[in-house]
Amino acid sequence: MKLDTVQKIALTGILTALVIIFTRFFSIQNIPVMPFVRISLGPALIILSSILLGPVYGACVGAASDILGILLRPNELGYSINPLFTLVYGLLGLLPGLIILLIKKVQNEKLLITINIITLGLLWVFISIFTIFDILVTFEIYQKILIVSISLLLMVGTFIGIFFINKYVKKKSGDRPLPYSVYHISFVSLIVEFFVLSILNSVVKAYMFEVSFLLVFFSQSIVFFINIAIDSLLVSYLLYLASRILRPRGELNG
Repeated sequence: MKLDTVQKIALTGILTALVIIFTRFFSIQNIPVMPFVRISLGPALIILSSILLGPVYGACVGAASDILGILLRPNELGYSINPLFTLVYGLLGLLPGLIILLIKKVQNEKLLITINIITLGLLWVFISIFTIFDILVTFEIYQKILIVSISLLLMVGTFIGIFFINKYVKKKSGDRPLPYSVYHISFVSLIVEFFVLSILNSVVKAYMFEVSFLLVFFSQSIVFFINIAIDSLLVSYLLYLASRILRPRGELNG
């Protein structure tokens, strides 16, 4: 999808505003069994901006949304602009556009699916062991059952949702298919979410809040399942809509 510079700049502003709104004002935070995490549509919109507009614009959306977001709504704990968190969200916007360029020619969707399954499966095993054996945190029996079963349902539901939305997008695209499938997008989301939000963001939060890395990583891992489902479904569908709606201005004028 080829957009000119003016369109990209305009969409960068719109997406930055949307990320701020959904991250700072319409998000779930302060969850008792998952401290230091936030569930929102923000990461999905940052990934969307990188794939739709390119890695540079995506990095701008990620970094700007963090800086402007903290200015518009200061952190409840009193933290101001932090370059480490800005770096995390800048990378979250930079990497998807780069990775999608590298893998969009991969036609072996089974390979991408296999990597997704293995990664999510290993994370689910980690969550289960951490929860069942009360590593760092003591859970009630009902909490153990909920965490293990919900994370399993999220993992299974993610793959079912990806399968059906991939069929839907392919059917709707017809003779104008997207340059990459839903499986490509889910793979990109998995790589970026895992290395940037689950690992790097956990390191930064563990350092800033002076808590155990494993505890933050555990919390981020649970959110990881939720984010992968949101990213794969929302980003894929919005990219499909964008391919139908957005056109270069020259083409529109013609």
